Amino acid sequence: MPDFALVALDGAYHASVGALTDSFILARDRIEQVFADSGPMRMETRLRILSLDGGPIRMSDGRRLDVDGAISSVDEHGFVWLPAFRVMGIPALEERLTRSHELLPWLRQQADGGAVIGASGASALILMAAGLTHDVAVPIARALQPVARAMFPRHRAEERLALADHGDLLIANGMAHDLALIVRVMERTLSPDVGRWLTSIMGLDREEEHLLASDPLVARAQIWLEQRFTGAIGIQELAEALSTSQPTLVRRFRKALGMSPKSYIQHLRLQAATRMLEKSNRSIDRIAELVGFSDSRLFRAMFRQRTGMTATQWREASQARRG
Repeated sequence: MPDFALVALDGAYHASVGALTDSFILARDRIEQVFADSGPMRMETRLRILSLDGGPIRMSDGRRLDVDGAISSVDEHGFVWLPAFRVMGIPALEERLTRSHELLPWLRQQADGGAVIGASGASALILMAAGLTHDVAVPIARALQPVARAMFPRHRAEERLALADHGDLLIANGMAHDLALIVRVMERTLSPDVGRWLTSIMGLDREEEHLLASDPLVARAQIWLEQRFTGAIGIQELAEALSTSQPTLVRRFRKALGMSPKSYIQHLRLQAATRMLEKSNRSIDRIAELVGFSDSRLFRAMFRQRTGMTATQWREASQARRG
């Protein structure tokens, strides 16, 4: 998968920069922990911190932040994050946009290439200037409303909207909602279980019916299995971990999710395999091993049965969509 890019601008707030950098570290640790039983594995997606010219930037408190390089029209990214930054009035913002003449077409290029674009606080105004927010509601905090209306009178600047999710465009009205935005991105670009892990570890727990069963026993079983699906799992072991009997667990699991715990394990393994096929160059046999299949022939057969395609066809189709 293409790398993540954090585009640091002068005056960026530490908390908004850290929303992505810290979340990325947690997500990486989570992925490596889940696949630990299958041997050492590093997350192939990288996070690169970029500036407009490749030089360091000055944070909101004047401290220097070194970066990994400059924005480049050659690179394509899976996710681009524009953290919130200090706004010192309309003239200063107009000057910033003038000096950012390379950033606006670059953002349009990344969006056209399929990147998810995220922005916080005043960075939403950069998305407006880039022409990425036509016909969508843009969360703008009350303090920035006069600036937004003066510079972009035809755009929908919504004061009461905390977080706008327009698919490949996500905007938070300020740093208080940055983590929730980043979690949504992680759910889409990495996996739902990584997103759920982040909500838990960050204290952002929320019940999402499409992710967890309403039955609390089954929901606990889902989480337990998501943490161990790459290894050898016995249903009796799962029942003992949840202090219930195996028949009760299987019965309630089937009622809540329409499948057995064993089928759910295979679902998790195949779900992880499809992400690896799409986002890595690992061999199919290695992917089968990593997600918990001891027999790659069984993996290939189950993958085709589940998707209607071979693993190779799935990878080729994914590459064609990106290309």
